[in-house]
Amino acid sequence: MAEIIARFADGRLLVQESRVCEKAYDTTLLSGENYADIGAAIRVGHVKTIEKVLSVDSEISGYPGDKVVTRLQDISISGDILYVKMRRGDLGVPASGYTYPVASGGGAYSMLSGITSGCGWYSELASGIAAISGKVTVMANVIGF
Repeated sequence: MAEIIARFADGRLLVQESRVCEKAYDTTLLSGENYADIGAAIRVGHVKTIEKVLSVDSEISGYPGDKVVTRLQDISISGDILYVKMRRGDLGVPASGYTYPVASGGGAYSMLSGITSGCGWYSELASGIAAISGKVTVMANVIGF
């Protein structure tokens, strides 16, 4: 849900958007798209054109400690839509009885198990690896008009 935080004299708005991903994570290129226009598509309310993304974060709905990495340099913009690339940032929490660290590319535990298992540490999520829709919430602060 978008909330207008500030209105500037030149008509621009500072908007805070918090939205649950509506579709599965997608890295499939369609005709006419480029690599920058993939990831989770998040529409920002109250603006028609996003000028700048100030911050972005994500969490698993209902589990604020479980996150995927979203970086500002991995965001691309098209009108009022942010394309958010997501990366694995956990190394997993060892299950009961395990005494060794969880390796990159290994299984993930807790709520991240269906989203990041099998991905290398800090690698981008892969298409079809899991349905993130309804599970991952993206929060962004943007300036637009």
